[in-house]
Amino acid sequence: MRMEPRDETSLLATLARKNAVLEGINRIFHEALTAPSLEALGRVCLRVAEDVTGASFSFMGEIDRATDLLDEIAISERGWAAFEAAKSDWPHGKVPTGLTIHGLYGRVLREGKGLIFNDAATHADRVGTPAGHPPLECFLGVPLHQNGAVIGMVGLGNRAGGFRDEDLAAAEELAPAIVQALHSKRAEMALRDSEEQRRVTLELVPAMLWRVDLDGLRIASNQQWHAITGQTDEQASNGGWMELIHPSEAGKVSRAFRRAYAAGEPVTVQCRVRQAGVGYRALLIRQVPVRDGAGQITHWFGAATDISDMQSLEERQRVLVAELQHRVRNILTVVRSVFARTVEGAESLDDVADHFRGRLDALARTQVSATLNASGTVDLENLIRDELLSVGVSDGPGLTMTGPDVALPVGAVELLGLAIHELATNALKFGAFRAPGGSLSIVWDVNVDGRSARRLDLRWVEQGVPAIPIRPARQGFGTELIEEALPYRLGAETRLEFRGGGVRCTIGLPLGGDEEGA
Repeated sequence: MRMEPRDETSLLATLARKNAVLEGINRIFHEALTAPSLEALGRVCLRVAEDVTGASFSFMGEIDRATDLLDEIAISERGWAAFEAAKSDWPHGKVPTGLTIHGLYGRVLREGKGLIFNDAATHADRVGTPAGHPPLECFLGVPLHQNGAVIGMVGLGNRAGGFRDEDLAAAEELAPAIVQALHSKRAEMALRDSEEQRRVTLELVPAMLWRVDLDGLRIASNQQWHAITGQTDEQASNGGWMELIHPSEAGKVSRAFRRAYAAGEPVTVQCRVRQAGVGYRALLIRQVPVRDGAGQITHWFGAATDISDMQSLEERQRVLVAELQHRVRNILTVVRSVFARTVEGAESLDDVADHFRGRLDALARTQVSATLNASGTVDLENLIRDELLSVGVSDGPGLTMTGPDVALPVGAVELLGLAIHELATNALKFGAFRAPGGSLSIVWDVNVDGRSARRLDLRWVEQGVPAIPIRPARQGFGTELIEEALPYRLGAETRLEFRGGGVRCTIGLPLGGDEEGA
């Protein structure tokens, strides 16, 4: 009869321990929801373990499978307090990692079962505590298992009177809850990091991105959509985004999306979309269905890219190609004409080759000059100097050049360049550049004619040439070019005189436009 009270007392103690463990497990799972980090959750678990076992301090660690070393997850608050009481120089809050698995805790990990060492200071497996560690009088270690493997442990130290079997049983009952809580926290943190990475990625992408529900009604977009269009997700949902489509294209876009939703197929459409403060811009819109493992559409994902600049570049490219084709046709026409006139006026094959090569080189120089400038124009002074240099003439006392900066339109460059080439070649062979003491003055200006149009007035005047002032008996290529081709092709007014003392040529060339030439 006297055993019954003892049995009842033992039963009550067991129930009290079970209740304490259950309350501890509830506390672990409750606080796991709000713990900001794995270490913070670890401290919660250790505080519960200390409460149910009476330990003075504790730690929790996990095995790094790559190194077979122990990395501590957390040290309890009582543990840090014990370090401070021992005047440890261990950095507060910095849990140690890369610990060799040996000693008392190493035995727990190797054997994979809970162990009590109430003779910690003298046990055969002891390896001593690191510098600054509080004295270890007794130790209880419980392994943490996951999928049948030991992944880590909880270590508890210094219970008054030593650890008991019921303390070991309580710690072992807590262990599965600790493993589950840590696993859930890791999964939550990974998901949070993944979601944050996805969110940041979506915001970094310059395109407008959105997610639409199965029926294409509810829209969740990245910030680009709101920043560019001014529409919120609520305003864009339920077809509100269609209000931004240009009225002339709204029907086309609506039909394309209806067909896509009905067929469950991707849709691609180009249209103009109204953007906040800048009017309409051309967008390329794509939307694709997202399917689950069974192949059923769960939602749609879309993206829109501004292609206005690309369309402008394509249009500019078409214009440039057309201009290039036109210029190629023109230059070929000029080359044929130059060749034909050179052959007609030459006395020998060598004469043909010499004149044609010079004129072809002049055309090549004008083409190079035109392509070097993005605007397609050529500076008049550079054009003249290039032709003078081609005949070996640069600055000197016999050469005078004055005039403002003039950007010649590309359509006038070829013929005017040829005209300057012919004048320079003639001056070298018969005129100012051949006669000792001869001189050349080239002067130009930009004036406004009677129709308020800009006109280039250029004067080529040679002096000091001992020649008879008689016009050549046969009209050469240069004469025909200046007196006939320039007026016919460019609307120029020209005058070419062969006077005593040298050639005198004036060219009045319409420039077009009303911007200033200087």
